[in-house]
Amino acid sequence: MVFTAPDYFPALTREFHRETRWDEKNTYSSFCRFSQAILDFQIPYGVSVSTGRGVSNSLNSQLTFSMVPSRASSIGYLASSRPLFVHAPSRSRQNLASGNATASAVDPAGGLGTTIAIEESAAKDGHDEAQVLTGFSPSIGAGAGVGGGGTGSTGPPPSFASARQQQIEDERNFLQKIRAGVWKCNWSAERTDHDSDAATSGAAGSTDDFLMVAQMYPSLSSITGSYTVRRSPTSEVAVSGISVAGAHPDLQLVMKHTVNTRKWSTETVLGTDGKLIGLRGQYNAGDVQALDRVACAYYSEGSSSNEARQALGDAVSGRLSFGGEAYYGVQESSGGISLGGRYRHDLPLLSELTCVVNPIMGHMSLAWAQQMRPRLCAAARYNFNAFSLSSDLAAGLEWQLDDSSIVKARWNDSQGLLLLLDAHLSNMVFSMGIALGGADAAHPLAASNSSSNSNTAAGATAMGIGKAPLSPTGIRRFVRSFGLQFQWFL
Repeated sequence: MVFTAPDYFPALTREFHRETRWDEKNTYSSFCRFSQAILDFQIPYGVSVSTGRGVSNSLNSQLTFSMVPSRASSIGYLASSRPLFVHAPSRSRQNLASGNATASAVDPAGGLGTTIAIEESAAKDGHDEAQVLTGFSPSIGAGAGVGGGGTGSTGPPPSFASARQQQIEDERNFLQKIRAGVWKCNWSAERTDHDSDAATSGAAGSTDDFLMVAQMYPSLSSITGSYTVRRSPTSEVAVSGISVAGAHPDLQLVMKHTVNTRKWSTETVLGTDGKLIGLRGQYNAGDVQALDRVACAYYSEGSSSNEARQALGDAVSGRLSFGGEAYYGVQESSGGISLGGRYRHDLPLLSELTCVVNPIMGHMSLAWAQQMRPRLCAAARYNFNAFSLSSDLAAGLEWQLDDSSIVKARWNDSQGLLLLLDAHLSNMVFSMGIALGGADAAHPLAASNSSSNSNTAAGATAMGIGKAPLSPTGIRRFVRSFGLQFQWFL
């Protein structure tokens, strides 16, 4: 690791998926996303400074410098078929005037360099706080099609007070959209039925939508890049790769084709590293469309909605999903499988229980995550290996102290205690992290915990596990690492 990766490009990628109504959570690769957002966060490495800037509506740039522990730099560009912004109050005013929460028109007065578009909320007063961590988008609920293609009527232009209130809401949610791990889960019902006519119009993804990212690391003599294209509202193809120059040049590519519908999704993966072939799938039981409609009604109208009140009374807001993956490496002539089950309860506060097993490796992971309060989430995970009889327990929480600061904490047997503070001041995000205590880095399950759980074991295997470091002495036995990160969004 040379420096901590900035949040600018990942945030724009999430915004691209929201703009094109692509449900990131509805795939097996994100099966344990809720608990991982709380338990697998990373603290800054050394001291790094980064800036993200919009060169034009469809082109963004990112520059990163690392000063400690070594000097390093990186420069990257992101191009997309749609304007992507993070912090554009003028855009919010336009959306309020048009009644379209995903309008792509941008007022030049709002500036070209702001980052991810803020989702406009139609929630009434008293329900905004519950939306901070859930990320529900009730503006596309009943009476509104995807991308404004529904039959909802357009109201009169908002007053200055309404526009100002929306600007305040944008300021409040800026840090959550950039750094809050739970918010990034984006588990809300953000699209209507794919089979409807509205799904193919407005903001729905089409064959013209693309996202291209390129990043150069001069100190490492390497370039990374990815290209994502939407083939239809329910189909996406992504190609990513890394090229390394020098005495031992190398080129690795990964291609993934994803089909994503309400009831099921599939992912087909091909990789040149080890000649890997993989297939993932997920199936959602029950009436998913009805559950999404109830969730939108609850977060837009609260418990006063008849449909939401009936759902709460009947306790029918649970979602049951099953998934699995199988992969095979031609070069090593080896493969693996994993199976998972998940139960998620949306209302009134989100809770989730997941179980992922890998029969070949004898590994089992059981995770639980709960939104305790609108601004407080907690999670716990237990990993166990039946062959080695080794186990690991992890627990963590994410707490939004106020509109401009978030605290995250995680503890487990192998890595000790990790603390992270994120703070927002104007257009800057400051992050400070510290790691205390912890067992040897060569803990049997350490690699498993730092990866994206059992369902991404293929990637962890490709990276490998390094040698165990020498035992630290003195204060380093208690403070294993400390880092600072400064990000400016211009």
